Amino acid sequence: MKKLSRRELGQMAAAVTVANAVPLDARQSGPSNYIGPLTGVTSGLDGRRFDPVAYTRERYAAAPRRLRFQARTRAQADEWQKALRAKVTELVGLPSDLSRRSGGGAEVARQALSPVTLEKRAFPAYTREKIVFDSRPGVSVLAYLLIPQKASAPAATVICIPGHGRGVDDIVGIDEQGRDRTDKAGYQHDFALQVVEAGLAAVAIEPMAFGCRRDPINARQGLARKACEPAAGGALLLGETMVGWRVWDVMRTIDYIATRGELDASRVGCMGISGGGTATLLRRRSSPAFAPRW
Repeated sequence: MKKLSRRELGQMAAAVTVANAVPLDARQSGPSNYIGPLTGVTSGLDGRRFDPVAYTRERYAAAPRRLRFQARTRAQADEWQKALRAKVTELVGLPSDLSRRSGGGAEVARQALSPVTLEKRAFPAYTREKIVFDSRPGVSVLAYLLIPQKASAPAATVICIPGHGRGVDDIVGIDEQGRDRTDKAGYQHDFALQVVEAGLAAVAIEPMAFGCRRDPINARQGLARKACEPAAGGALLLGETMVGWRVWDVMRTIDYIATRGELDASRVGCMGISGGGTATLLRRRSSPAFAPRW
C-alpha cells in the first residue's frame, strides 16, 4: 500500500468534508426548484391566498377614507383641517396636553424650559450660543442659537433639524474633532450656517437619538452611530412614536424662541433633512399666544 503524505491526507479530508456538506438529494438531482412547502402542489389550493403584500394593498383599497378632503368652502376646509390635525396628533403620539383645553381655551401649562447658556462665541458674521433646555420631565434638549451680527431685532428665526449622521454639530460648522470649519462639508452642508448667511437667526437642535442625545452603548460606537432603534422601540411600547417625541422638542423650541427678545416668535420657520425633514413636516403651532408663519 502506498504511503500517503500529510498533504495528500489533508486533501482527501477536505474532499470528504465538501461532499458531506452537500445534501444527498442535491448531489443526485442537481439544482433544485424548491421554493417552499407548496412547491409542486397543484390541488387543494383553490381560493387560498398567501401573499401578504396583496392582502394589505386590497385592505388599503377598501378602507373608508374618513378624513378625505371634500370641502367646498373655506369654513368646511377649516373644519377638515382641525379634524385632520387632531388625528395626526393622536397617531404620531404627541403629548396629550395638545388635545386638552382649559375653560379659557388655552393649552394646558407646559413644564418650565429652565434654559441655560453653556457657551457664547462671537464669529465675524454671527454669534453662536450653546444652550440646553428641558422639553418635558426627564428630557433635555441641546441647541445652538446663531444670530447674524447685522440682524435687526427681533429677528425672524428658523429652527434647523439635522438628519441621520453625527447630529447637530454637522449643520453649525463643527467638524468631527469639535473644531470650527468653513468648508460646509457633508451632505447636510452646514445648512444652519446658510440660514444665518441669508440674514435669519437659526436655532439648531440636537434630535433625540443623535449626537449627545444617545444612550451610552450606542455613543461608544462612534460619532456617526445613531440610537434610533432602542428609543423608537421604547416609544412604541408606550403607545407613542419617536417622531412624536422629536416634534414635541421642535414645539418647545418655539416656546424657547418666545423667551428671547432678540428673536421674533411671530416669524418662525422650520427646516430639516432626512429625519429632520420628517419632524419638519409634522411640526405644529406651539402656543395660541402667537402664530408662527410656517
